[in-house]
Amino acid sequence: MTTEKLDGIDPETSAYRILCYLAFRDAKAKPQDISNALNENASTVRARLAELKKDGLVDARPDGYVATVKAYDIIMKIYRDLRKEFRS
Repeated sequence: MTTEKLDGIDPETSAYRILCYLAFRDAKAKPQDISNALNENASTVRARLAELKKDGLVDARPDGYVATVKAYDIIMKIYRDLRKEFRS
């Protein structure tokens, strides 16, 4: 299920950037910290975090958000996307 949700995210979106930030950081981050690090509007970050949480790709903790996917999962998504692109 997580793979399907992850594969459904367009790499050109802020949701993907946020998820990558959290997965590769491998630590909790508050929305404001994510906003500052990615130079994204804070309200956009909060909205995308809510969507990612709904899809089970991030968890909200009292002291920040964490990715439920690992950096490896992101790398494998990139690999699947590339394979699909080169097969076309």
